[in-house]
Amino acid sequence: MFEIGFIGTGALGGALAGKLLQSGRRLTIYDADAKRRQQMAEAGATVASSARAVADACEIAFVCLPAPAISRAVAEEIAGATRLRILVECSTLGVKTMRDIADHLAQAQIAVLDCPVTGAAGGARGVDAGTFAFVCAGSDDIFARVDPLLRSLTARVHHVGTEPGMAQIAKVINNALSITALTVSCEAIVMGVKAGLNPSALIDALNDGSGRNSATVDKFPRSILPRDFASPMSIGVKDMQLYMETIEAMGLPAPIGAAVMDIWNSAYAENPKRGYNSIVEYFERPANVEVKG
Repeated sequence: MFEIGFIGTGALGGALAGKLLQSGRRLTIYDADAKRRQQMAEAGATVASSARAVADACEIAFVCLPAPAISRAVAEEIAGATRLRILVECSTLGVKTMRDIADHLAQAQIAVLDCPVTGAAGGARGVDAGTFAFVCAGSDDIFARVDPLLRSLTARVHHVGTEPGMAQIAKVINNALSITALTVSCEAIVMGVKAGLNPSALIDALNDGSGRNSATVDKFPRSILPRDFASPMSIGVKDMQLYMETIEAMGLPAPIGAAVMDIWNSAYAENPKRGYNSIVEYFERPANVEVKG
C-alpha cells in the first residue's frame, strides 16, 4: 500500500489523518505544532521534518490548514517536490486562492483536487461519526484517483466540478447559509425567550416545524443551550469574508450577506476571543436575557 501524506493535523486535519490511519493507510504527516506531531506519531504516523519532506515522500498528500496565507506558503514550499503528483486541498480558502495554488502547482506537474470538508460539526466528533462530506472539484481522472481514499473516510463525496475553485464556491455558499441560519435563529430565539418562552421547548417545537435548520438542530442543543462556546468566532468571520469576496467578484448584489457580515464583524470587534456560537450574546445583551437550557 502506497504512502499518503498529510500536512496540517489540527482539530479537523488530525481527525481526518487519524481516520486514514484507522483504515489501514500508511501515513506521513507534518504539522507546525510539535504537540500535534507527537500525537500523530503515537497514533502510528511517520512524522516528517517539513511540508516539503512530506511532498518528497508521497505521491498523494492531503492539506488541511487554518488560513489561506498558510496554504499559499505550503504550496510554495512543496512546488519543487520530487515525488508529489496530487495535492488534495481540504482547507476552506476561497476561489481565488484555490485557483492561484492550482495554477502554481500545475507548473510543477502537481495536480490539485479542490476538496473542502463540510458538515463536520464538532470537528473530530463529526469526522469520527462520519457526519461530514467532501465537496470536490478537479479533473475526472484526478477525482477518480483520489475517490477511494475519500470514501474510506466518508460515504458523502460530491464531485461538483472539473476545475479547482468550484468546490470552494460550493463551500462558501454552504458556510454563508449556515452562518445566516445561525444568526437569524439567535435573533428570533432571543425574542422568544424575552417573551417568556422556554428555550428548550421552543427549539423542540421549531425542529418539528418549517423553521428547522442546522442551528436549531445542532448548534443550539450542542453548544448554545449548555453555553459551550469553544470554537473561535474568527472562523465564522473568515467564512463570511470569503463569501462576500466571492459574490462581489462576480458583480452580484448581496444585501443579506452584507448584513450578516456586519453583525459578525461587530460581535468580533467587541471581543476577538469569543466563541463561534456566542454570536447569540450579540442579541441577548440588548434583550437582557440568556438563552440557556
